[in-house]
Amino acid sequence: MAVYSHSRLESFESCPLKYKFRYVDGIKKAEQGVEAFLGGVVHEVLRKLYDDLQLEKLNTLDELLEMFSARWKQLWGPQVRIVRAGMTEQNYFDAGKKCIRNFYESNRPFRQSQTLGTEVHLTFPLDTEGKYQVQGYVDRIARRPDGIIEIHDYKTGRTLPPQQKADADRQLALYQIGIERQWPDTRGVELVWHYVACRETLRSRRTPQQLVQLRQQTIELIQSIERTRQFEGRKSALCDWCEFKPECPLWRHPDSVLALPPAQFKADDGVRLADEFARVKHERDALDRRLEQLKEQVIAFARQQNLQVIQGSGQQLSVRHSEWEKFPGKHDELRAALETVLKKAGKWEEVSELDAAALAHALEKANWPADLVAEVRRFASITARDSVTPHRDGKGPGEENS
Repeated sequence: MAVYSHSRLESFESCPLKYKFRYVDGIKKAEQGVEAFLGGVVHEVLRKLYDDLQLEKLNTLDELLEMFSARWKQLWGPQVRIVRAGMTEQNYFDAGKKCIRNFYESNRPFRQSQTLGTEVHLTFPLDTEGKYQVQGYVDRIARRPDGIIEIHDYKTGRTLPPQQKADADRQLALYQIGIERQWPDTRGVELVWHYVACRETLRSRRTPQQLVQLRQQTIELIQSIERTRQFEGRKSALCDWCEFKPECPLWRHPDSVLALPPAQFKADDGVRLADEFARVKHERDALDRRLEQLKEQVIAFARQQNLQVIQGSGQQLSVRHSEWEKFPGKHDELRAALETVLKKAGKWEEVSELDAAALAHALEKANWPADLVAEVRRFASITARDSVTPHRDGKGPGEENS
């Protein structure tokens, strides 16, 4: 039985192919984006801060910054990848120290609540049968003096989201479901995000009804994942940070040829095929547009001269005007009323649950009562179409029929 996490669910939502690489194929990558690396080191330091506080040791800001520097130097290596142009390791190192400083200065003396655990691993079911399991790691769980449980999460991103995003956040709300299951006598839960780069904190609460809805939505998402057989790639601004980009069929060829010298680039089979296809497609589109213009001119000429056949050099154009009845589609506001008429008359099965083509055929061929035909036709609109069909006739100016 698969155990899902917020990051696993989010991976499928952002790119099903990335989900497949990571969770279905089990491909593991040694490399790590520098943003994730920075966040990991900051989380370690803040965990150390609260773990030591539980033993009545309050680390100074300088001690935490020294700890951050030591862990950074110990863990940094060629596996850490910087994507943003113009940025260096030093830029991110300084940003990490700023995150530590912001949190320390905003939250000392760190006695606002009692820490119940850091990096707490939760595993819990979403349904009564235990079929849909969720897990996650909570940065810190704490209890306030008023008995409210706080779920804390540290964010090192540069952007502070709007309050609406916090109120719609799935991750910490799922953790609330797990915590309330673990501690059923909880008086209440508050979700807390520390945006340490911005020195801001967002808070949110969930009603029981919202948690019921979240359970159902998450179960439906899991069911959708488990029904999926074709995991399609999805391009987005996040692709440059994806560790699977070298394997991705959306990027593998572009990334492999765009760095080539011009001569080698032009000689690549894929480049040649793409260029020729684009050229032919452009030419065909231009011909299609010209053909549509000519069709309109032919129809206008035929109407003006009252013609059905126009003679050319060795070919003729047949011009035909046709009309047919069009009935309301599934999303048309008249659809329900038309269905009621047909069902009341006992004719529903004859039109294949209101297949528009079947209904039009039934009106032409079926021996329906005249009053029913009239009532049904009140829902129809007349759609017209002009067609032009070329035929070779073997004749040109001055030629005889063979």
